[in-house]
Amino acid sequence: MYEVGHWQSPYTEDQINSSAGFTYLITHRESGVMYVGKKFTQSIRRKPVKGKVRKRKEVSRSNWLTYTSSSKYVNEGISKFGKNAFEFEILNIYSSRAETNYGELEEQVRRDVLRARDSEGNFQYCNLNIMCRFYRDKAKP
Repeated sequence: MYEVGHWQSPYTEDQINSSAGFTYLITHRESGVMYVGKKFTQSIRRKPVKGKVRKRKEVSRSNWLTYTSSSKYVNEGISKFGKNAFEFEILNIYSSRAETNYGELEEQVRRDVLRARDSEGNFQYCNLNIMCRFYRDKAKP
């Protein structure tokens, strides 16, 4: 296992940088509540070119080394408890953006992030939706 920034990873930094993206698991050490997400390692922007109809494609490295999460819940927890109260783990890397999207979906469904509960009846994951299409409050237990 490698330590890359605040991430624990089975992959080296070079392997991650050469991938299109990765799926990750963030765990609050004290409560055990988890979050499954994805992060692209490259940012793609289309910029207009003077005198041309088509736009130029610009690729730049994303902020994945310092990235925490897009989850409001997770980021509030980091603000409250500090980054050290969480474990950041890279689960898998992917060679395309499409594979990264599918990998996140597959991981979230496999872990049943919308319905999984612990022995006390609390949700194990703080994911509130999958693909902004399937929501926890509409998921049947």
